[in-house]
Amino acid sequence: MKKLVNDLIEGGYLRTESIKDAFLRINRRDFVPREFEEEADKDVSFPIGLGRQILKPQKAAFILENLDLKNGQAILCLGSESGWIPNLLAEIIGERGRSIVIDEIPSLTVIAQENSRKYDFLKEGRIKFMVGQEVEGFSPEAPYDRIVSLVSFSEIPENLKKQLKVGGKMLILHNGHYVLLERKAHNHFFLDEEIQFKDLKNRASQKLFS
Repeated sequence: MKKLVNDLIEGGYLRTESIKDAFLRINRRDFVPREFEEEADKDVSFPIGLGRQILKPQKAAFILENLDLKNGQAILCLGSESGWIPNLLAEIIGERGRSIVIDEIPSLTVIAQENSRKYDFLKEGRIKFMVGQEVEGFSPEAPYDRIVSLVSFSEIPENLKKQLKVGGKMLILHNGHYVLLERKAHNHFFLDEEIQFKDLKNRASQKLFS
């Protein structure tokens, strides 16, 4: 994975040391379907079934860099992917952090959970996978420092806004593109719709990070 990580650094996608380290420690090969294992270090996405994909590394880096992650944070992840993003999150937020992962598809939750057993985060209680409606979030563990969606919403769910801490940030896939919502005060939210992901081919007009 070192070449992939170096390419992402050189391309401007990876900038934060803790995220770079997580990419090196959490091997993407452990989370791709068996038929794609030999290609796991390529910057491409792979299908994992039921219309879902394991994200291409450029996109994963974009998401993580925009979350402003810190040690000890509480994270709500909407969509389990194949477990790769949740394990990257768990690595970054450290031993005092916790990550709740909600997915409405039981079979994908099982896959993500089994893949995660290759690491210690489940055993340590740093990741918890749950089957449920992503739009509902998980209020028993709220409030969260960060909420991130790996599935798309047509509207930003009010339930999720209520589960965000004051000062917390939510990076949500809204109608196919990411927006960043920050809770400034109890009833005051700031929405940044300028968060963009562009391919390396568009370097001239590239705007990757807020």
